[in-house]
This record gives sequence, C-alpha cells and structure tokens, in this order.
Amino acid sequence: MNREDKLFLIDTSAWILGLKRNSSPQIKNILTEILDKDQSATTGIIILELLQGTKTKKEYEEIFSDLSALHYFEENKEIWKKASLLGFELRRKGETIPSTDLLIASISLYYDLNILHADNHFEIIKLYSNLKTTDLNKI
Repeated sequence: MNREDKLFLIDTSAWILGLKRNSSPQIKNILTEILDKDQSATTGIIILELLQGTKTKKEYEEIFSDLSALHYFEENKEIWKKASLLGFELRRKGETIPSTDLLIASISLYYDLNILHADNHFEIIKLYSNLKTTDLNKI
C-alpha cells in the first residue's frame, strides 16, 4: 500500500484496533508510520468518540494532548449538508449508516483525505461515492 504524501483521517475504529495489545504488528506499524510521517489527521467527532471512552482523567488528558498534535479538520455547513444528503441517498439504496460515520466520510470527501478504519460502514459508503479508504480489516 502506497502511503506517500497522503493525509489519513484516522477513524476511532482504527485507533481502537491499533491500540489493542493483541493487535497485529503490521497494523501497529501502519499507524506508527503514518504518525511518524506526520500524515495523521483527526476531527471533532473522532476526538469525542475516543475521549468519551477513556477510563480516567489522566488517560483523558493524555489522549487529548496526543490528538491535539494531529492535523485537525473542521466541519462546516457544507460538510453537514453533504453528510445528510449522503445518508438520504444511501438509505434510498437500502443502506443505513450511523450519522457519525456519514459525518466522518463527508469530512474526508470535502478535504480529500483517506480514511484509515476498521469499520465496514466506510466500505459501503465507498461503493456509492469517491471516498478513499484504507481498511485495516483487510491487512
């Protein structure tokens, strides 16, 4: 997989998979490489999902600090509209996608980012859009 000169929006599912103790070395290496090359990005909803799952105030502060070092992409009205339209269109095709994943996909489409994930919803969205994904489940 060629990861040169790309920014990756690292989804919560990728963080969770990569941080597991029994995660494969290959997945850990991909995350490490992206972080070391300053190719990692985040957004508000991903930060929210990660921080609400922390167990202690110390863990919360450490993860917040680490995430603050990543490239950050804001959502705007156009992105919110894109997310709602994407959900509307997918539902008419028989696909129901969580709002959080629609928002993350729309941020990725708007800013032309590749989503690093372990969540099949993004592969479904990719079938109906120009979404760029890297699925850690297939590694």
